[in-house]
Amino acid sequence: MIRRFQFCLLFWAIACLTTVAGGQAPAPGPGSSTSVLLITVDTLRADRLGCYGGRRVETPAMDALAAEGARFEDALAQVPITLPSHAVILTGTYPMYNGVRDFTSHGIPPGISLLAEAFKRQGYQTAAFVSAFVLDSTWGFGRGFDTYDDHFDPRQFETRSPGNIQRRADETIDRLLAWLGNRGSGPEAGRPFFVWLHLYDPHSDYNPPEPFHTRYAGRLYDGEVAYTDSQLARLFAELQKRGLYDRALIVLVSDHGESLGEHGEDEHGFFVYNSTLHVPLIFKLPRGLAPPRVIPGPVGTIDVAPTLLDLLWLRDPIRQQFQGSSLASLILGRGMAANRPVYAETYYPFNSFGWSPLRSLTTLRYHFIEAPRPEIYDLAADPTETRDLYSQRRADAEALRNQLRDFERRYAAQVSAPKGPPLPPETLEKLKSLGYLAYSAPATASVPTSGLADPKDRLKVFKSILRATDLASQGRFAASDSLLASLTSEEPKLYLIPFMRGENASRRERWQDAEGSFLACLKLNPSFSQAVMGLARAYLALSKSEQAKAMLELALHQNPHNFLAYHGLGLVALREHNLEQARRNFLRAVEEKPNYAPSQQQLGIVLVEMQRYGEALGPLQRAAQLGLEDPVLANYLGTALANTGQPKEGISWYEKALKMKEDYTPARLNLAFAYLKMNDRTNASRQFQKVCQQNASLCQQYRQMFPP
Repeated sequence: MIRRFQFCLLFWAIACLTTVAGGQAPAPGPGSSTSVLLITVDTLRADRLGCYGGRRVETPAMDALAAEGARFEDALAQVPITLPSHAVILTGTYPMYNGVRDFTSHGIPPGISLLAEAFKRQGYQTAAFVSAFVLDSTWGFGRGFDTYDDHFDPRQFETRSPGNIQRRADETIDRLLAWLGNRGSGPEAGRPFFVWLHLYDPHSDYNPPEPFHTRYAGRLYDGEVAYTDSQLARLFAELQKRGLYDRALIVLVSDHGESLGEHGEDEHGFFVYNSTLHVPLIFKLPRGLAPPRVIPGPVGTIDVAPTLLDLLWLRDPIRQQFQGSSLASLILGRGMAANRPVYAETYYPFNSFGWSPLRSLTTLRYHFIEAPRPEIYDLAADPTETRDLYSQRRADAEALRNQLRDFERRYAAQVSAPKGPPLPPETLEKLKSLGYLAYSAPATASVPTSGLADPKDRLKVFKSILRATDLASQGRFAASDSLLASLTSEEPKLYLIPFMRGENASRRERWQDAEGSFLACLKLNPSFSQAVMGLARAYLALSKSEQAKAMLELALHQNPHNFLAYHGLGLVALREHNLEQARRNFLRAVEEKPNYAPSQQQLGIVLVEMQRYGEALGPLQRAAQLGLEDPVLANYLGTALANTGQPKEGISWYEKALKMKEDYTPARLNLAFAYLKMNDRTNASRQFQKVCQQNASLCQQYRQMFPP
């Protein structure tokens, strides 16, 4: 304790020297007793809010928040992609430092601290409620949170790709309000909280519930924004009812916007124009702390984390990590708008397609985009960026290019992705036999700066890829495959093409075709983890257990928190009749992802098979609580109950299993045994006769135990 206290004193002295935007430190803010609600609304364009000039969408809740707080006119995302943008917001670091740059990243490295960890160290109760699997705790976002609510309907895992698994705002907010209700009656009631709420609804595909679907027919993106606002209104009303709203520090920000056809891009991630970078950023302070204000000038979402700690006057070691600047002085009216450039990037074209990445700097006047054909826009005269002035503003562009390169050198760091244990020699040999040699491939030290295609010139191919994805989501796999095949000659090195064909084949259960496609993908991009998992899934379906095991171990080497890989290894161990190994793997899956019902179910099943009935009850009941409706689950839960002195409850679950699947013979036989154990020979005989009608072999095997 003494050593830690000395460290904190030393850090306080260092931290007090830190400068903030505007050039002066803020006066003491709300203090460490103030609760914080950080709201990130996915894919929300600033111009859809009334407070940002929007007139076609009803957003009264967000507008009211802005009217009470500080609204930044020109806030910009650092990456127009959900995963890396949230990494920026929650770590206060740039993507070139934290290593999370797009969909292909393996997660936040252990050496990068998260905002929740800082709040937890400062005595806060921490909780997160996220609405999309792309922000699952697997990627490292759960660190520092006492509660990380990322539970999704388990049936979605069977019918959707992970990138499309989500829940509506009403469900996520319900879970947040339930957490607040439980907290209010518990020992934590007096502690301040830090809560992160993530809402995903404005993300494609756009399908708002009624009445918003009808009210905004023909512009469903706007309907999603209006629906999200209505749910925030419900949340704010509940916070006011509980006496929390006026006393809390509430921040609303988006991770990125949505292009909606501007510059030829329908959604986001491919380009770095303001249509996807310009986001709302609003800070509502506790009532009476500072008057509302509108703050001009470019700022970044990277500035959110240092601003929060400054406003709360919290001194924490995470400050040493921050690469953004505090906006606290601006919010409190004690500073001038800083004329500093704001960085943004997208590595999606490079990492997913092999084309050039895009990087940009935005100043008060210009937006410069570094690309094979550079662009520069005068934002004052052309806010929608329709006129590229590069030929007329070469000197300005060159000056901004030099600033950009200096910026990248200053903030870059060698951050390694989290790695699991070394691959065992037998796994390496198995990978070699499969033609997979990536384990020995050196990591790319830097991105080539020349010779790559400009994403602007590949927009047609990109949109064709998206069209193929849409066709597959509609179940039109043949049309999707045909479109992908037509792109192969134009882009022979594009690894996404065989990957998508592998996914299409998997959804049609054409496992041999899936195997070939995933192998072709990995030949082009050996480190693509989604293809590694896809190939493992194909091998499992083809009963190639050794090959599946090798790929799953590789997946864990790439990301040691991959709960689906542990789950797959559990299935392999079951096929090998190694119950203890299966138990260990399913237990690891549950530890990594407690809300994944299939792993809870499989862990319980293994424990029943090991006759550890009391231990089995917990995971089996948890799987049922998580919404899994499966006759196998009901049957095993009945068996666990029947063998722990609860025969009536066991019978109830056997009956539930048979209601779901009337011809499920194992449950019928177990029901007969349960009645027999309770000396109810009439019902036992009746159920056994039904077993005999369904399965002659079982009837013969157990007939002498059920005399007529």
